[in-house]
Amino acid sequence: MSLAQRLLQLALLLLWAQLLITGHLYPLAAIAMPAILLLSLKPHSLVRSNLNWITLACLLGWAITAIREQEDPTTWFTSLVNLVWLMASLKLLESGHKHNPRSAALVLLLSIGLAGTFNQNLSSNLLQGSCALLCIAALVALEAGPQPLAGLLRRSLTLFAIVIPIVLAGFLLLPRLPALWSLPGNRSNQTGLSEYLRPGELASLVQSHGIAARVRFRGPPPPPERRYWRVLVHRQFDGYGWSHGPSLPLANEQAIADGTILQQWLVEPSQLDWRPWSGHGLPNTTDLRIDSGGGLWAGRPLRQRGSYGIVATGRGDTWRKAPPTAVDLALPEDSNPRLKALGNSWLQQSVDPVKRLEIAHNWFNSQPFTYTLDPGRLPHQNQLDAFLFDHQRGFCEHYAASFSALMRATNIPARVVVGYQGGHWQQPLGTDAFLLLKNSDAHAWSEIWLPKRGWVEVDPTSWVVPERVRQSLAASLNESDRQLLGQQPPAWLQVLASQWQGLDTHWQLWVMQFDSSAQERLLFTLLHGQRQWQGLVAVVAIGVGLTGAITLIVVIDHRQNQQDPARVALKDCLIPLAKLKIKPAPGETLQQFCKRAAVAIPEQQQLIERISLHYNSYRFDSNPSPTAQQLRRLRLKLRTIKTELWYYVRKQKGQA
Repeated sequence: MSLAQRLLQLALLLLWAQLLITGHLYPLAAIAMPAILLLSLKPHSLVRSNLNWITLACLLGWAITAIREQEDPTTWFTSLVNLVWLMASLKLLESGHKHNPRSAALVLLLSIGLAGTFNQNLSSNLLQGSCALLCIAALVALEAGPQPLAGLLRRSLTLFAIVIPIVLAGFLLLPRLPALWSLPGNRSNQTGLSEYLRPGELASLVQSHGIAARVRFRGPPPPPERRYWRVLVHRQFDGYGWSHGPSLPLANEQAIADGTILQQWLVEPSQLDWRPWSGHGLPNTTDLRIDSGGGLWAGRPLRQRGSYGIVATGRGDTWRKAPPTAVDLALPEDSNPRLKALGNSWLQQSVDPVKRLEIAHNWFNSQPFTYTLDPGRLPHQNQLDAFLFDHQRGFCEHYAASFSALMRATNIPARVVVGYQGGHWQQPLGTDAFLLLKNSDAHAWSEIWLPKRGWVEVDPTSWVVPERVRQSLAASLNESDRQLLGQQPPAWLQVLASQWQGLDTHWQLWVMQFDSSAQERLLFTLLHGQRQWQGLVAVVAIGVGLTGAITLIVVIDHRQNQQDPARVALKDCLIPLAKLKIKPAPGETLQQFCKRAAVAIPEQQQLIERISLHYNSYRFDSNPSPTAQQLRRLRLKLRTIKTELWYYVRKQKGQA
């Protein structure tokens, strides 16, 4: 088996491992790809004779799997890509039979590119780049013949380095086109907030440590007690849970494209139409709009990682002044009677909303509430009554939901906001610091309407357990609840993870999220606002890169031809003929030269013709490329011929 086939097998193994970890492989492909890879290591005659049946079985299995997965219409692309990955494995198995791995290398390169559309974090991209490098090294091995692995990888890296300036120029200067369609994301990477909030839902979510978002700040970050990142605004209460309710109109103020970015967000895929933000400022892209409830609305789920900035406005948050509607006061008539009675008693005590808020604060502080990840199940009927007066064990959504309902019972408009609170400040070496938000930072709080102030944030959880807001979730829990969060990794591993996340954040913001708006800002700086020169600069930069690349390739190819071991052995073999003044003419092929030499030395005709026969057989009869063993045989044959020619030369000189 050739070195090229070994390199392709390694590339396929790495690709399969990455796809398996990220969860994009269907069960059939996850099992079939390594099985086919094992068969390709030592192809058996039985496998070769039944290759068509193996292919047919894989296609049939894929079709059955694809039909089952089509219950979700967004998986059509994933199904087709799984077929390509499966076919790449079969093509590699076929190349072992037909000894032509070039087509397998090309199909594998296509498979690597498709994997890149799903996995765009730094670790995945590095692994995909390694797979592509192995494929290119395999193609180089097929064309250049046998050589040491180190030299082969060096030549492949040289090709990579040659094309990097061209790719970089095109990446930075060519116009960025919008996406023609949206690809389905990986569900395992999506954040877990839901459009319907039930008691206990966030308590389950925070036990997941998946990343939700990363935020970079211009200047110092806000203090921990002010780190509230809103996503969903729930206005409708049905007696059991909270939902968004009727659509809210969009606020008058919208995006500012050229403002100073105060917060740069990098968010993970999500099924929600809303994006996290602080509630202050305006987005820097027209793809995002602010509704009158303070939600940052995108109008579609986020299939892949996304990036956007929040810019300063110099004015207040106008959405906070949007007046409440009847929905913000509605309570189901046949639920939670004790809650309504308590709220009505507060209403009887004062007509001032601020005073009623103080009464609520004092009441929550007087109750023996317990903040816990394991609040237990509430009865189906009158759940908030059971929580407030019986169980009194709950997580943030219990407190936010019950407080908002109590405020409505006192005739104060209220709603529940779901998002994230706090975060983990990361300070990687050599890169900008950022705030890391995880699913474990998910939080719910309330907003109430106060005359002359508008919508005001109130977090009843901070009344019960202030450590949740001032410090962290873990600091606010007892020992048994902290065990539900899972064991923290060692400190050294956390440091390494922080450094890697910092690199990944830069990779995402500067490369993967480099869209048309980012390019516009960059070119405005580089060209000093003279955008009309963009096309000319792009053409000149790419042209210079192509010219330099072609020149380098020619120079390197010439040098490597001089170092070709078979060519070196041939030149060494022709030295005795040069002593007789018989040298190759410019443009003369080896076969033509040997015929001319045979005419000049007819007594050595058969010996000289064997030079051309052996060398051309080595170069052109080997499929797909000569092996190291064939090179050794060629060297031995040419060395034998050279010895006989030297004997003839010395004999001629002795006679002279």
